[in-house]
Amino acid sequence: MKNKRWKADEMEIAINLKAMRCGWVFLILSLSAWCLVDAISTGEFLTVPFVLEGVSVILFFIVKLVMTNRMIKQENDDDEE
Repeated sequence: MKNKRWKADEMEIAINLKAMRCGWVFLILSLSAWCLVDAISTGEFLTVPFVLEGVSVILFFIVKLVMTNRMIKQENDDDEE
């Protein structure tokens, strides 16, 4: 048998993106609750869940900015041709 490369269609990609988005929102809300409980109980603000949450949000926005700029640049290159 040949090894066929499987490609997801648009609907499956959209479903996967929505599932990832829901998981990411759940993670951020969970870490926020953990940070709040930890800050109230220990009095320390800079904890491991806070750092993880901050890095995750910063990484999300950096990747979104880079991907958006690439798409805009690609669309502008296509329009010039």
